[in-house]
Amino acid sequence: MRRSSPSGTRSVAEALQGHETLGALLNRWHLAQQCMQAALPVVGAGLATALRAGPIEDGCWVILADSGTAASKARQLLPRVSAVLQQAGMPVSEVKVRVAPRLVQPPGVRKGI
Repeated sequence: MRRSSPSGTRSVAEALQGHETLGALLNRWHLAQQCMQAALPVVGAGLATALRAGPIEDGCWVILADSGTAASKARQLLPRVSAVLQQAGMPVSEVKVRVAPRLVQPPGVRKGI
């Protein structure tokens, strides 16, 4: 159920959508999250804790890995991830993996997988 807002106010999402550049950024973020959701069955729950959806630009989606070990494992799965994204109709022609350690590890996440 949606809460009514005071007259003349907008949610952050509505404000972002109203701005051309920020709206496009929000749409790319949503698409990256959808790609990550589609890839989860391929990467599995264990590895997924060390991966995050990175940016999408010009048809290239980047998966961010917490460590080199997690990135190496994710790179081995790239052909299957790409196939799943294509089957899901995602507008992604290339997938890359980059190491980008988190500044703060979420609770329950092992470092280095």
